[in-house]
Amino acid sequence: MKKLFIAAAIMMASVSVFAQHEAGDITLQARVGMIGSDFNNTSDTKARAGIVVGPEIEYFLANRFSLGAGFLYSQQGAEQDKIDWTYDLDYLTVPITANFYVWKGLALRAGVQPGFNVSSKISAKDAKVDFSDAVKTFDLAIPIGLSYEYRHFVIDARYTIGATEIFHKDKIDLDSKNLTFQLSLAYKFNLKH
Repeated sequence: MKKLFIAAAIMMASVSVFAQHEAGDITLQARVGMIGSDFNNTSDTKARAGIVVGPEIEYFLANRFSLGAGFLYSQQGAEQDKIDWTYDLDYLTVPITANFYVWKGLALRAGVQPGFNVSSKISAKDAKVDFSDAVKTFDLAIPIGLSYEYRHFVIDARYTIGATEIFHKDKIDLDSKNLTFQLSLAYKFNLKH
């Protein structure tokens, strides 16, 4: 039985296809996923669920090291815990990451992420109120995470730590920054191989 198990494992390993990239390779990823976001320094908010979607491009400097850049639509914000409303803050983000492949297909990622607020609303049961004058247009964050690629499919998990405050202090007196967790699936196209 043990020999049968070992033989099956060897056969599965031999037919598996792992991502192998070389210096000069360029790939494009079409990404879609879920995001959970909240504000730091608050005790009365909880995570807002949203989506993240958009393309990312990756350039390989070596077979284990690449640089990536994306253009993602990201639904962020938070839910007010004691009052039934949600801060709906939507951003166009530009994640720029350095990616180190520690094992075939498995990459560690870290970088910077400028973001631009495109919509700011407070949603209650029966109404939505625009409050874009209270939200700063520019947001800077630090994304860290990991991804795994198998047969051109990429599963990516990122935690993003806000570096700039969300609100104008003269409008909303909260010293809060965005915190997000993303889990997404992408399909990777080879543009240059």
